[in-house]
Amino acid sequence: MKIILILIFFTQTLFAYSDQDDRKVADLTVKELTETVRAIVQESIEKCVVAGTMQGRAVPLSLKVEGEVVAQMTCNFDKTQKESD
Repeated sequence: MKIILILIFFTQTLFAYSDQDDRKVADLTVKELTETVRAIVQESIEKCVVAGTMQGRAVPLSLKVEGEVVAQMTCNFDKTQKESD
């Protein structure tokens, strides 16, 4: 039983290392680079909180809203902080 567990562990480790991509940015296609940047931005935004206020008014007899929004985005990229999932 221990041998099977050890083999499974080493197999997973080998697959994890083989999935790494050692290409340079210059070797990426535009689509691959776009997807990479999009993933980085999405992960970064998930660590941010937006707080703010809105002042304005609704225009009578229409769905139009006029006003001003003041907001602040605060991001915490500290790795030592526990994630609140």
